[in-house]
Amino acid sequence: MKQPNCFLLTILVMLSSLCLHACSFTVQTLATPSSPEDSPASPSLEPTSTQTAEPLSLTETPPAPLATPTLISIRADTIPMLEVATSFSLRDVVHSLAFTRDGSVLAASGGNDQDFSIQLWDVVNGYFLNELDGHTGIVWDLAFSPDGQYLASVSSDKTARIWDWRNKTLLQSLDFPGQVVSVSFSPDGQTLAVGGVDEPVNQIQNAAIWTFSVGSWKPVQKLPEYLDITAMAYSPDGRWLVGGGTSRNVQVWRASDGGSVLTLSHAHQVAKAAVSPDSSTVATATCQTTVNEVCTEGGVWVWDLLTGKLVRRLAGFADAVESVAFSADGSTLIAASRNGTLGFYTTSDYTSVFEFAVPGGISAMSASPDGGFLATGNVNGGVQLWKVVYHP
Repeated sequence: MKQPNCFLLTILVMLSSLCLHACSFTVQTLATPSSPEDSPASPSLEPTSTQTAEPLSLTETPPAPLATPTLISIRADTIPMLEVATSFSLRDVVHSLAFTRDGSVLAASGGNDQDFSIQLWDVVNGYFLNELDGHTGIVWDLAFSPDGQYLASVSSDKTARIWDWRNKTLLQSLDFPGQVVSVSFSPDGQTLAVGGVDEPVNQIQNAAIWTFSVGSWKPVQKLPEYLDITAMAYSPDGRWLVGGGTSRNVQVWRASDGGSVLTLSHAHQVAKAAVSPDSSTVATATCQTTVNEVCTEGGVWVWDLLTGKLVRRLAGFADAVESVAFSADGSTLIAASRNGTLGFYTTSDYTSVFEFAVPGGISAMSASPDGGFLATGNVNGGVQLWKVVYHP
């Protein structure tokens, strides 16, 4: 009985081998797309006139898109890991930087006697998007609407312009008596506030904040001040509108009806103001000490927004502080001075956490609302994009 069984087994093995040979196939393993960090070189953010992809042949499979990288939020405990991720340049001094709410797009503007354009960059994927032209004077400030649909810009050419920035379309141009230097959308996106110089009365240089209904762009309110409105911000809860600066005062108005609530008085002019995420605190960028009208020490003054009480003076900057911002989680206050000092303070007790020296100085700064990026600009047109980088 053993021989027939062995013979039968031999026949079965031969038949199986023949079937496998007839139905043979190969498996090709596709390479997994690498993350941007694994690439040999980081993508450049320098503007290019054309960006042409290599054409795919009929036999190639389109590569799978890379996932949007997950960024580490800028907060008190991650500040020491902050690095310049990339940089790019405008053709003249940088006066304003603004992020979309999701932090994916950065707008930059400025100019003194040339380059009054607005440049837009995809900062997540690292490429130049487009340029908006039309202003004939310095573009002092920029603001994206909360839904990302509009970009507003204000200029020394006495206009505020509202753009459909994705399609490079000018939607509205608003005219003013003098230059306008600050702009902000309300947190609900229903109101646009523009601050600047008003018509003089009895040789007094007046200033104002004008508010407009978004969409119709019809005027709603006019809030009076003096000289110019270099600092302006809405509180994140939408209750307050803060503005002023050149008069050395910063006013607090009710956003609902424009009623005056508080006056925050300073020793010197105020460049910018920022309100904390919980709407309890306002920080103002200013000069602490002057000698012969030259700022010899910059400072940040921190105020209780509900009572108007001065909580803290942060001094020790070698020049005037140009800009202030709170981190998205509210744990950190960021201050940028003209000489290039970038200082970080915990908001629990306002002690210094870290300090960077930025070459070329700082003329503008913006923190992305999502907490992933920080942008700084200088008088030479350079823009630096900062993010937290973990090195295991």
